[in-house]
Order: sequence, then C-alpha cells, then structure tokens
Amino acid sequence: MQRSKRLNRRMLRQRALMTHFHLGLNAYDAGDLRQVQRHRAAIGMLPEGGPGSLEFMALDWRARWLEDRHEEALAVAEAIARSFPDDPDGVLELAHILSDMERPREALTALLDGTGKHEDDADLWYELGLVAEGLEEWDIRKQAFQAVWQLEHELEPVQRLYLSEDRFIETVEATIERLPPVARRALGNVAIIVEDYPEAWIVDEDVADPRILGLFDGPDRATEHSVNAVLDGPARIYLYRWNIERSCASEEEAIEQVEITVLHEVGHYLGLDEEALHFIGLG
Repeated sequence: MQRSKRLNRRMLRQRALMTHFHLGLNAYDAGDLRQVQRHRAAIGMLPEGGPGSLEFMALDWRARWLEDRHEEALAVAEAIARSFPDDPDGVLELAHILSDMERPREALTALLDGTGKHEDDADLWYELGLVAEGLEEWDIRKQAFQAVWQLEHELEPVQRLYLSEDRFIETVEATIERLPPVARRALGNVAIIVEDYPEAWIVDEDVADPRILGLFDGPDRATEHSVNAVLDGPARIYLYRWNIERSCASEEEAIEQVEITVLHEVGHYLGLDEEALHFIGLG
C-alpha cells in the first residue's frame, strides 16, 4: 500500500511537471514572459524537474529570449542539444534560434548533425531544406526535401482533421464560384487536381518542397496559347489535402486554408508572382 501511494505521488508530480511545461510553452507563444518564468520556477521545484531537466531548460531559453538575452538563450539551447542528444526537438529549436539570430551557416551545421543522428525525423530534414534553400545550397536542399518525401508520402497526418474529400471539393468549387466572372471564365482550361500528398516529381525535379499546400504548374494566362505552352499541355492547379490538414488546428481553419490556397494558385495562373500575392494577403 505504501509503495502504491509513493507511485501515485510520483505520477501526480510527473503530471504536474508536464502541465507546467505545456502551459509555459503556450505562454511563450503568447509572448507572456511572466507566465513563462512562473512555470519554469514551478518545474525547478519539482523532484522530477529541477534546473537540469529538459523541461526546465526548454522554458529557460524561452524566458531569456523574451527578455532579449539572446546569447544566453542560445547558450541554453546549445546545452540542451549536448545534454539530450536523443531529443530531435532540441536540435530543431537550436536551429530556429540560430536562424532568428541571422546565423544560418551555424543552423545548417546543427541540422546536418541532427539529421545524421535522427534520420527518421521529417521535421529536421524539412528545416534543413529550408535553411539550405536560404543559403542557396541546392544539393543539400534537394537531398533534405527528398528525405521528407520518403518519410511522409505514405504517412497520413497523425492528428488529421479528416476533412472529407467531398467537403474539400465543395470548398474548392465554392471558392471558384465566388471569383469575378472574368476570372471564372479564364479558368475554363485549367485542370484543378486534388491529391493527398505531392508526387515524387515535386522534389525529384526540384520544383518545390514536399510540404507545399498547392502548386500551379504550366503556362499562365498570358502565355497559354503560345507554341511551347501548347506542347506542355494545359495549366494545372494541384491541391494537397494532407499538407493542408497538417498546417491547421481545426476544420474551420482547414476550410479557410483551402480557400486561400485555391486563390493563391489561381493568382499564379493569372500572372501574379509571390510578392504580389503576399501584398494582397494570399501569401
């Protein structure tokens, strides 16, 4: 009986630790320094926590970052990566800090080391691809995005919203229907294709990254009647259900993201570049 009581107390303390940790993460996302400090202090006093625990250190660097003590935050993140080599999130957080501090070469090095130790972590590979892209390290970018594709192309999102295919298509059709008549008529020759996940050519031909929400492929409106455009075939808009669901936290958010993605790709067909789409709120 005494052993059972000790076990129950230990389980309660562990539950309290994780509660403070997640509340601290939420406070950091909200920019609430006082609450991050509060939950860090609570973890520091728990036997299962303490200043050397991963949870304490993870909130510690966040508190220091919100205090604009960026070098100290970086030092704590580096200590996490050294002390907890089996935790890929520590590597990812270190890379984010280095990128935010405009030290992308160091972020690249950290991610190369991280993907070497955690070859099955798609998030690390994806971040490596993004950092490599910013540095114009195209071979590393392609290798990283191909690794993401290999890890994810047959894997449904763990926490899918299960936006049904019918609901997804209804949202696409409703979005098209709300376009101005001249834009709707222009889309008559454009194929709109809904897929779960991008096909391999997306990364093999170095067109885009594997987590894109949509893709416009083919001639735009201004060039679709040229000789080369005719040979290439009709313009196509691809929409990727799993990637959209991975990027959203609710069914309502997913529906809104479908609408934005459709309008974004239609904008490309009509000749708008990324800068123009960002300017009008469709980035």
